[in-house]
Amino acid sequence: MTLLLDGERVRGKNIKVTANLQIESDDLSGQTSNTDSAHKGFKPKTLTVTLQIPFVDSAYLRNIMRLAEATGSGGQRKTYRVVNDSASAFGVRQVEFSDGVSAREDDTLRAWQVQFTLSEKLSNPERVETRRAGNSVTQQGAPGQSVTAPGAGENGESGKELTGFEATLKKLDNYLGGVL
Repeated sequence: MTLLLDGERVRGKNIKVTANLQIESDDLSGQTSNTDSAHKGFKPKTLTVTLQIPFVDSAYLRNIMRLAEATGSGGQRKTYRVVNDSASAFGVRQVEFSDGVSAREDDTLRAWQVQFTLSEKLSNPERVETRRAGNSVTQQGAPGQSVTAPGAGENGESGKELTGFEATLKKLDNYLGGVL
């Protein structure tokens, strides 16, 4: 199987790509045997790649490490265009390295068993979520009279003129209360 990241081939033997879609949900049953759950959305798809790299081809492992450690402008992880049959079947086009890269020496072969995870970047659910209009917040009210007088401003001040003594008390109150 072939795996290309920005047109650069990931080299190794026995390359296996496992595609995964995680669906988040919460159990709503409480202490009962009810099966209700709350859908919390789709998480980014991931591609887990496993392969073997013989010790004599250590440059292949260095290349994977270079790709994993690459950063874009601003220090963010680099996003790659991915070409792979499993990735295209899952609808994954852009990925970035996540969860680390591991290379374990094989017990019988003179090779590393390499594993790394690629997470989808700019997924379809993410695009839909950014396009979706935000829910507007409505002012909540309760029956009864409001605490402030009608026509009062933000600070509960009414629109009437203050007397000289009241204006002095207001300045003192604002000074002591930390409002200038």
